[in-house]
Amino acid sequence: MQIETAQVFCDLAETGSFTQSAKRNGITQSAVSQQIATMERILGGRLIERDRRVFQLTPAGKICRQRCQEITRLAIEMGKRLRQAGDAAAGLIELAACHSIGLHQLPPVLERFRRDFPKIEINVRYGHIDRVHELVLADEVDLGLVAYPRRLLGLAIDLFRHERLMLVCHPAHPLAARRAVRVRDLKDQKFVAWTEIHSSPFVKSIPGNLRHHFEPLHEFDQVEMVKRVVEMDAGIAILPEAIVWEEVAGRRLAAVPFAGGGHTEPLAVIYRRTRPLSSAMKNLIKVLKEPEPEQTI
Repeated sequence: MQIETAQVFCDLAETGSFTQSAKRNGITQSAVSQQIATMERILGGRLIERDRRVFQLTPAGKICRQRCQEITRLAIEMGKRLRQAGDAAAGLIELAACHSIGLHQLPPVLERFRRDFPKIEINVRYGHIDRVHELVLADEVDLGLVAYPRRLLGLAIDLFRHERLMLVCHPAHPLAARRAVRVRDLKDQKFVAWTEIHSSPFVKSIPGNLRHHFEPLHEFDQVEMVKRVVEMDAGIAILPEAIVWEEVAGRRLAAVPFAGGGHTEPLAVIYRRTRPLSSAMKNLIKVLKEPEPEQTI
């Protein structure tokens, strides 16, 4: 028995009229009669008392009505859930990402996301961290991806990862041979700074009597420029691990962890608190929070 037939029988039982049931389902009165006759043949008994002027269900018809109502309810619920699943798998996300995330952490995430949700389109803009915050607060994008998120009025912050901070230097630098370094090991070194590292809890935790040793010789707001200067052996830097994987693998840079660990760079999704998150946006945030494949230096 088809779901459409179950709906026709429910309408007939409710209205008590073959004509009204036919109108509700967009079919002829004759088609209603044929479907009821087919149900009776399949079920092996009469469902309607035909020898009375007043429409009445037989005892078997009353049981059938209950089951048909359940069938149609389940069909409607299933259709609703399938539509919701379709909505979750389609849509458009306007995304802004700071350069460091856009170049390094975002590409593998987008690859996984587009594989799992091929109907969701993502438009990505790239900019400095402060610019990404501006785009989100101005409601020009749905989501922003930043390192060291700013706590601003009206902004929601959802941390999705902490990247380990490393001492980065030329492979021939004396510190490159160390298994780990301590803050006091970095005294009297020439530093090349990424502007955003000033927001790092690690840098802020450096004791005041040592902080003057970390005054940068050069400072850039682009992390790629920092890496190029360190590659020329013109200084050392403190950078997130994921940002230097490629250069370390190619032996253009060396990266040494800090003793005791615990020094990290926070990465976050930011959005306006007043903006409702669509299913597509929630799915992207979920993928961002998935564990990354093991890839350590």
